[in-house]
Amino acid sequence: MGKIGLLLALAVFLAHLVAFAWLGLRRRAPYYAAPVLTFSLLSGSAAAQLAAPAATVAGDLPLYSALRLAAWPVAAVSIGWTLVRLWRRYTGSRPGRAG
Repeated sequence: MGKIGLLLALAVFLAHLVAFAWLGLRRRAPYYAAPVLTFSLLSGSAAAQLAAPAATVAGDLPLYSALRLAAWPVAAVSIGWTLVRLWRRYTGSRPGRAG
């Protein structure tokens, strides 16, 4: 990805980070911790790739790649949590319970 693409991705990630952080603080809902952490990691990845592309961790793994890899499981939790919330909202029930 070129520099312009990385700058655009960073802007999008930061916008989402600010929006989810604001919603989480406003609604005082722990659900927003997962998207905030996801977009924090993705913002850090884009920033690291722009500012310090040669930085490495664990020997030879680029820092931006490590941050991006860390974002995957957090994003999976965020998506799963969102699906559970939607399920509860639209069915009026909780998964695993009758009726």
